[in-house]
This record gives sequence, C-alpha cells and structure tokens, in this order.
Amino acid sequence: MRIKKVNNHYDVIVIGLGIMGAATLWRSPKNSSKIMGIDASSPTYSRGSSQGASRIFRQAYWKGCKYLPLLRQANLLWNELEQTSQMQLIVRTGGIFIGHEHSRLVAGSINTAMEGSVDHKIWTGLKIKNNFPAFNISEQMKGVFEPGAYAISASNARSCMLNQAVKSGATAVFGDCVTAIENHKRGVLVKTRRGQIYVAKSVIVTTGPWIAKYLMPELNHLLDPRQVPVYWFKPKNSSKQLFSADHFPVFLYERQDGSLLYGLPSICNSEPGVKIGFHNRQQTSENPQWKSVPVQDNYINDISEAVSLIFPELEKKPICAINCYYTMSIDESFLIDRSQIMESVYFASVCSGHGFKFAPAIGDALANMAFERQCAVPLSEFGVQRFNSISCKF
Repeated sequence: MRIKKVNNHYDVIVIGLGIMGAATLWRSPKNSSKIMGIDASSPTYSRGSSQGASRIFRQAYWKGCKYLPLLRQANLLWNELEQTSQMQLIVRTGGIFIGHEHSRLVAGSINTAMEGSVDHKIWTGLKIKNNFPAFNISEQMKGVFEPGAYAISASNARSCMLNQAVKSGATAVFGDCVTAIENHKRGVLVKTRRGQIYVAKSVIVTTGPWIAKYLMPELNHLLDPRQVPVYWFKPKNSSKQLFSADHFPVFLYERQDGSLLYGLPSICNSEPGVKIGFHNRQQTSENPQWKSVPVQDNYINDISEAVSLIFPELEKKPICAINCYYTMSIDESFLIDRSQIMESVYFASVCSGHGFKFAPAIGDALANMAFERQCAVPLSEFGVQRFNSISCKF
C-alpha cells in the first residue's frame, strides 16, 4: 500500500487544544514555525473539559503537598499571561474552604497551607458568616480562608494562550481530527480525518476524555471519562451584591456525607449567575459525545436542595445546567509522562476534575519534555509507573 506524501514536517505537534494543549503551545519555544497544534473541534467548542468562563485557583490544596511545586509555577505563569496579554484574566476574590472541624477538606487545606507557607487563616462558622453573609452555615463549621486564591477567566485565558502562541510563530489548526499516531523513522507520523499526514520529531497528546479511546489505548485501563454537570444559580433581586466578586469568594464546601461543592461568583457578562457544582458526586462513566446531553432532572433536584440550604439568597433552581467531562485516573491525580510504546510521544491526561488551575505549569512541563529541556518542577509523582502493578480498569 502506498503511503500518501507527507504534507509538513514539524518539531512538535500538540494534539488537542483545550486548556492543556493551549498552554503547551504557549510555553513552546518562541519564534518557531515548526510547532503546530491541532484540534478536532472549533476554537469555541464547549463540550469537553475546558469550556466555561471561570475556574478556581488556590494553593491551600486539600489533596496534598505534592501539588505545591506545580501550583507555585502555575501561579507565576497565570500572572505572566495576564501581564503579557494586557487583559484581566485574574479576579482576586480570595477563597474559603469550609467543612466540619475534622473534614478532609479543612484538615488537608490547613496541612498544605502550613507545609507550603501559604498565607491562610482559620475561621469559625460565625467568622465566615460575618465576612461573607451569603453563606448560611452553623457556628460549628470551620473554614480555611486563603486571601491569595482567585478566579481565572478561563475561556479568555485559553484564547490568550493560543493567540500568543500563533503570534510567536506556531500554527493552530481547528476542525480536523487526528485519527492515528504511529512511530516513524523521523519521529511520529500523524494522520488526520481530512487526509493530512504530518511528521513530527515529538508529539504531545492532550485530548482529555478522548485520549485513551482514540489515540493512546495504553492508558485505557487507567482512565475513566465521566460526564459531570455544572450549574449556575441566580441571586434573588435583593441579594445580588452578596454574590458579587467583591463580596463573595471562590469556595469549597464539604458536607457531612463527604460530598464536596465548589463555587465561584460571576466574573464576566457571559456567566448567567453564581457557578456551583459537585466535585465528587453526580458523575456518570461515559465515553464523551460531541453533542449536548441534557442534565438529568434528579441531578438538578439534588443540587438545588444542597444549594438552598447553604445559600438561601440564591434562587432555588439553577438558571442554567450543562454537562462537561472529567477524565478520572484511578487515584484521582494526574498522568503526565512519555508513552511506553512510542518514545517520542508525550501526554497529559488530566485532570480528574481538578487540573485547569495547573494548566500553565503542566503545559510548560510538556513543552520542556518534548524539546528536551529541564522541567521547572519535578513530575515523578504523576508518572504512569505508579500504576505498574495495576492491570484492571475501574
């Protein structure tokens, strides 16, 4: 069988231009025309893991201290992106992380904050209510307040990354799906649905919930794509100021049953209200679809009941509900590594629902790996080797 003529040769091709791919393209060497990013969808596609107007950034990280080096690097790069783009990408709201005194959220946030010298304060339930009167919580609750936490203007940040990368010489291609990656004598052969064939010295795969099914089946037993809903709630007419970014922080809230709510104030006109969702609840294992799937009514009732108890000044029913995707690993952490089958292929399969905030640091690390440069932060905690003894899927 004759091989179709190769169209172009590149140093690096990034497959998937959600936030991780965009960050990788942005952090690749400047003034190079031999870097390309390619994505199957349009630049404004909203059914994956990177859509939406806002995300939380925090460093008092309840999931553990191993994330601190990446968080510090990401914080520096988020601020650099905002400065170089001359756009407001960061809204400095502060963050409050609430639970009962011995909850995983409160204990973990305090531990990481203390170990990492993250500025924080420990507040009683009464102190939280006095400072943020939108919250209706008991005095027995505890909170970790992180003054330096903030909301990221997510879709604008991704656009800025892509724009800066293209201005620096990179190529970004949308609307063409990569169907295969194969070893090649000059690196990696990349084939697309439109019949394009490229060769790159290295390839970086950041296709989120599609990664294992379509391009990297070696990861299939380690990953589980899950459909997860997110909601927006409208403040009651008399309470709009309570939920403004000047008066309402980004937050996490652990309930007595261990379920975890997160939320952010509306930080731009495109958001219809306060964004709230469950982090570890209402997850449905499902291969990603290209079409929009309505959120289940029982999920809407579930979140409405939870929100009405904590925020009585929000309308009880969400004004908007959409599904997105988490790509869950077995231990709910990240996978950032080199392929064990194709040595010139690197990947990041994040983020188990908590990776957006890390994107600049992960993109920087992937670019450094592909261009054989020193990584700014250690990545051994996030390699595939930690699962070498695991052979079964979820």
